[in-house]
Amino acid sequence: EICDEVPLILGLFSPVFKKEFFGLARETKDVIPVRQTTLESFDKMCDYIYGKTIEWEELSVEELFDVVNLAERYQLPRLMDEVKSQMEIVPLTMESVMEVADTGAEFIQFPSVSDILLNTCANFLKNNLPTEGQLLRFTSNQSGRGSEATVLQLLALIMDKKCSNCGEGECRDLKDIPGLENLFPGCNLTVKNPNSVWA
Repeated sequence: EICDEVPLILGLFSPVFKKEFFGLARETKDVIPVRQTTLESFDKMCDYIYGKTIEWEELSVEELFDVVNLAERYQLPRLMDEVKSQMEIVPLTMESVMEVADTGAEFIQFPSVSDILLNTCANFLKNNLPTEGQLLRFTSNQSGRGSEATVLQLLALIMDKKCSNCGEGECRDLKDIPGLENLFPGCNLTVKNPNSVWA
């Protein structure tokens, strides 16, 4: 049962709902069908509008993209920003990362969200496969699984990543640096053997 306040509240948050409920060409039916989504995703959107707590971690990546679809369709930028934030913290494992990345690659119609998810996966791989050999083995293991295009996207993102500390393509954390002229302003310096620096 929907009370009379629901159209008013939805209309306050969404210009699309405002037109549907109060515009010149407003819907006159008692029931307005909502297509190309799931009831669960629509409920999540309504929960967000009503300020209810949403257990985002319980949603699959596909369900998050259903919410993205609704946020775009009903012009809800704050909901879109919230889902983008969730894409940055999607839980990943070495077993799940390619499935999640493939899902992100499937939703290229939402590039601002899909790109965030693919970057999350690339960062995960970069952190868990720090050497070129590990990355090469992982990549070759994906051959023939139907994820080749996604693997190439992830590799391109990984190769484009720069160290957040020094801005170099390869992180030099805890690695020998041949001379102090190779340090950049703002670098954090970790000295493995303090005596060797001054010897």
